[in-house]
Amino acid sequence: MNISIFGLGYVGCVGAACFTHLGHKVVGVDVSERKAELINSGRPTIIERDIEELCRSGHAKGTLSATTDAAAAVMASDISFIAVGTPSSPQGHLNLDYIYGVAREIGEALRDKESFHIVAIRSTVLPGTNERVGEIIAEASGKKRGEDFAVVSNPEFLREGTSVHDFLNPPLTLVGTDSPRAEAAM
Repeated sequence: MNISIFGLGYVGCVGAACFTHLGHKVVGVDVSERKAELINSGRPTIIERDIEELCRSGHAKGTLSATTDAAAAVMASDISFIAVGTPSSPQGHLNLDYIYGVAREIGEALRDKESFHIVAIRSTVLPGTNERVGEIIAEASGKKRGEDFAVVSNPEFLREGTSVHDFLNPPLTLVGTDSPRAEAAM
């Protein structure tokens, strides 16, 4: 499967490297040109056990790349994973601005895409975020949720130091969606 991963920090880098290890073609997307350069040279954006070899291998096989061009990544993929940060405010609330910004970018790219697209949220989010992400994508794309695209909640369960192992051997996999088509693909 062709996958795009938005956010090449901890969760995104691990996901990108592990998905290529599992046989998928992955393009990572990040606003940081430096992170894209690291991935495009076969190097990880984080320090983590086993990640260097997976990035090097994916790069060598031509199944792992990165870009700052969100639209190109969406057009080249079947599923887009959102793995951007959700920093806490001083009051302890999650800031979902990055999630919503990526949803808008994906929606804008979907305007020109003919095929069905799945958007999976991996970031830590609040209840109701899936619905709001779908609304943003529909508004930005002019497309209809359930017909042209689907949104999936697929939270990560990764521990620093063992995240590659955790990704490849999850204690559970949680998938929440209102789309049977997206559920089957996930």
